[in-house]
Amino acid sequence: MNNSTIRIGVLGELGVGKSELVHRICHPADIAPAMVSGVAGPTVDVCEYERPNGNESVWIEFLIIPSETRHPRSRQMLYSIGLDALFIVCNCALPKTFLRAAEWLEEAKEAVRPLNIPVALILGGPVAMDWTENTGIVAMVEPLSNVYQAKVLDLSGYTSAPSLSVKQRCLLSDFYEEITHRKFDSSTDN
Repeated sequence: MNNSTIRIGVLGELGVGKSELVHRICHPADIAPAMVSGVAGPTVDVCEYERPNGNESVWIEFLIIPSETRHPRSRQMLYSIGLDALFIVCNCALPKTFLRAAEWLEEAKEAVRPLNIPVALILGGPVAMDWTENTGIVAMVEPLSNVYQAKVLDLSGYTSAPSLSVKQRCLLSDFYEEITHRKFDSSTDN
């Protein structure tokens, strides 16, 4: 076992479920919802990710970046701490959350030149659904996915379920493995 760490920034509209998602990832045994972080500032939570090879684990630090701040440039400072990936959390039931996602991705791109870290577009919301069957959601997701090379992770329904499903955990695990491989294994691939 090693104690390597990856850091994921979590962005999304106020009230979209950023804290709830991170709480469910880091504390899977808890059935109570997470405390709402509000706009007080960034919050951090940590979990251990056991890699599929079974003989090592990685710590994942989730930095929940507030969507609303008193100072417009305050989020840019958070990008400079060395993020290894970004989660952009959207609510499938609220189209405005996708519009703001484009703004935050542009902001991150401006702060981290070039934006060469993996980005996951997290599709959340209270109802589990197949987003590919909803033309309105497809019209919002595809441009974000294509322009920012974001991986789409359908976690819809996580805010109303007692815990993340096996399928949702597998999607997250695949993304963590991509980040971990990129950060720690890519130098040994040559």
